[in-house]
Amino acid sequence: MTGHQGVNTSMTGCQGVNTSMTMTGHGGVDTSMTVTGHGGVDTLMTVTGHGGVDTSMTVNGHGGVDTSMTVTSHGGVDTSMTVTGHGGVDTSMNVTGHGGVDTSMTVTGHGGVNTLMTGHGGVNTLMTGHGGVNTSMTGHGGVNTLMTGHGGVNTSTTLTGHGGVNTSMPGH
Repeated sequence: MTGHQGVNTSMTGCQGVNTSMTMTGHGGVDTSMTVTGHGGVDTLMTVTGHGGVDTSMTVNGHGGVDTSMTVTSHGGVDTSMTVTGHGGVDTSMNVTGHGGVDTSMTVTGHGGVNTLMTGHGGVNTLMTGHGGVNTSMTGHGGVNTLMTGHGGVNTSTTLTGHGGVNTSMPGH
């Protein structure tokens, strides 16, 4: 689903096999950019927003295998950038925000495997991992870089913070 110059509301796919679920919004206002895959196999789930205002950018994957879950936002104001993966295996969960204001950059992984979270050039980079395996988290060039790991196995709880304020990593 590709929408540009106008208003793109939503895209939802469920039950079955969704080989490629892509929503691209640029030039205008994207009120809600949502990709939801559940009950089957979602090979690729991608949301790309650039140029304008993306009020909500959400990728939800649960029940099955999510091979790639990617949210890329650059240029403009991203009020909420969320990737949620639970119940299955999340091979790659990436949130990249650069250029503009990222009010909230959140990756939440529980009950599975969370490989990578990278946040740079924004404000309040956050990764929360519980009940699974958290490989790495890298935050640089921002404010309040945080990683929290609890209730599972943290294979490499790596937090790299440079060029920012309040770098911390609690583990419990």
